[in-house]
Amino acid sequence: MTDINRTLWGIGTPRTLRPIWTLIELGLAFEHRKIAPRSPGMDNPEFRSLNERQKVPFYKDDRVQIGESAAIVNYLADRYGKDVLPMPGPGTQERATLMDHTMYLMTEIDARLYTTRLHGEPPNGLSATYGSAPVAVEAAKEYVSRGLREAARWFADGQQFAQGAHFGTVDILLVSCLDWASTRHIVLPTLLADYRHTMTLRPGYIEASAQNIPARAI
Repeated sequence: MTDINRTLWGIGTPRTLRPIWTLIELGLAFEHRKIAPRSPGMDNPEFRSLNERQKVPFYKDDRVQIGESAAIVNYLADRYGKDVLPMPGPGTQERATLMDHTMYLMTEIDARLYTTRLHGEPPNGLSATYGSAPVAVEAAKEYVSRGLREAARWFADGQQFAQGAHFGTVDILLVSCLDWASTRHIVLPTLLADYRHTMTLRPGYIEASAQNIPARAI
């Protein structure tokens, strides 16, 4: 694995935390280009030549050049996960559930959280650029709250992890969303708050969070 050049661009957001955390959990060496969103680093010629979206995270290795955080996480787990981030096989019930949870988190939770960022007030919001919309922000927060109540049902049988008996990609995506929701002052269901606390004690999460600190961005 050490002979593969892996490069990850991005720092400072819940979305950039996801691939950083995944790479650390898998014990994979990678070059971390600490470019923050909407920073001068976005104009780096190499970055722009690879990524006209001008979004982070962005990941490149010997096989792929991809920019969606959930896609990066699942790709890495598919390729390297084995017993660390086990991925069920295509066509199985377990794989269908994993993809259902993944898409639910990205489209129903992550996307609504981003609405609160786009139209929220500074310092965490971008209303100066995208316009203030307090009604939309509050509606998005309520939408996320309902969505998290649905996510809490994934643990109704007392399982420790979102995918069952093993820590997996859905946990990385879910915890990053819970972190984000907390910064937007969205109250988490008690079950998810306790789960988040446990997950944030993982050494991989602690290291990834340290590497994701915006103040270190270039």
